[in-house]
Amino acid sequence: GLPYGWEKKFDGKMNGFIYINHVTGETRTSPPTHGSSGTGPAPVQISAREQGSCKPGWRYAFNFCYYISAFADIQSHSGAQAACKTQGGELFWPQFVFESFFLKKTLNKVKISTHFFWTNGEKHSGKWDWGTGHPAFSNPKWSAGQPDGSGTCLAVYAHTGFLDDQPCETQYNYVCKTRP
Repeated sequence: GLPYGWEKKFDGKMNGFIYINHVTGETRTSPPTHGSSGTGPAPVQISAREQGSCKPGWRYAFNFCYYISAFADIQSHSGAQAACKTQGGELFWPQFVFESFFLKKTLNKVKISTHFFWTNGEKHSGKWDWGTGHPAFSNPKWSAGQPDGSGTCLAVYAHTGFLDDQPCETQYNYVCKTRP
């Protein structure tokens, strides 16, 4: 794995991979050899107030419960969907625009190992949606230059809270959501 803070990403303009440090902003074409070990921080304890009426390990907000995968628990999009089902929820989908920004703020203290986290969003027949039984896909908050056609699954860029299309097989942390 890469040292903490670094991400390997395909750059279509260069037709090759680049390495981005989301902590310092550094970009390079060769893998980094410096930085922390990548083992990551210890899990952040969830207070009784944060847990609310949710089961242990989940956070309560906006009448929903949210589970954030552990630092090293990264999955493909389908793997994240299955993991959320096992946890008794489903992959994150926004009921409110500000949910992504709440999660961005929460992730600043929790720390995940990837710079994106999966959502339930996917592109079907040329249109984005959140899946059956969810609100219509309207007024999305995209990262600059997104969607760029690089993938058919939606992730949230954890540092900004904005959406980005990503290849579904990429492994990221994930956030599950359910009713209390």
